[in-house]
Amino acid sequence: MAWFLKQQETQIKEMKKVIVLVALLFTASAYAVMFPGVSENIAAAIKLGNSKELAKYFAPNVELVIGQKSGTYSKAQAEMMVKDFFAKNPVKDYKVMHQGNSQDNSLYTIGDLTSAKSYRTYYLLRKSGDSYLIHQLRFEDKDE
Repeated sequence: MAWFLKQQETQIKEMKKVIVLVALLFTASAYAVMFPGVSENIAAAIKLGNSKELAKYFAPNVELVIGQKSGTYSKAQAEMMVKDFFAKNPVKDYKVMHQGNSQDNSLYTIGDLTSAKSYRTYYLLRKSGDSYLIHQLRFEDKDE
């Protein structure tokens, strides 16, 4: 009887491991389902140099870094600054280099933007209601 109980206990431990693994995989796949649509739209807006489309994904306040200029701006101010950046730096190409998520359920993307200069881009998305919004956006000159 003791052997039977020991075997049952071992099976229960194994089942718990399987349940935890399935839960982790489900969580990861949920991010994969939610993140690509938003990420693809943001990447497309950057690649086109379309500040208006990009601003659709801005949070009410955005921490913005463009070269040496940085600060927290309203959605409208950030859109104008990005529009100015794209006007001065027409996009030739944009490639997503890395995407991920952090423990606080924030999502991020690092990319390379090519214009007359090369820029490293970074944006941080946080969940707001049913969608993700850009809370931080960076265009950093790779040459500086």
